[in-house]
Amino acid sequence: MKRLPIFFLLMTLVVFGCNKDEFPDQFSIIGPWLEKTTDSLKTEIEFKSSNRAYLRLSPEQAWDTLRYKLDKKDELQLFLPEDYPNGNHSNHQISYSSRTEELVIYGLVPSIPESTSRKVFKRK
Repeated sequence: MKRLPIFFLLMTLVVFGCNKDEFPDQFSIIGPWLEKTTDSLKTEIEFKSSNRAYLRLSPEQAWDTLRYKLDKKDELQLFLPEDYPNGNHSNHQISYSSRTEELVIYGLVPSIPESTSRKVFKRK
């Protein structure tokens, strides 16, 4: 009888632990991603295994070549290739849901200071 509350406590911890978005590791984000939006101008980003990222903000623009680093919890750093790894970079909060295979990047494009842009990507 005393084991029943412990069992329910452990089950509750497992259930709540499984539905969390997580900080992605490099291998979980590698590949092409397309912005999840109804807008026809969708941002595309492709992460390569050699810390290279290719970014295109709309279909009519050229691809930008960047270097990236998943530095600390919830932080994606984007560099120009010549600045990598210790030069000028931009910081973006990032989250990844393995359950829905969605990647969320905050502040990827300039926005007004009161609201940070939020881009949701799905695997292509």
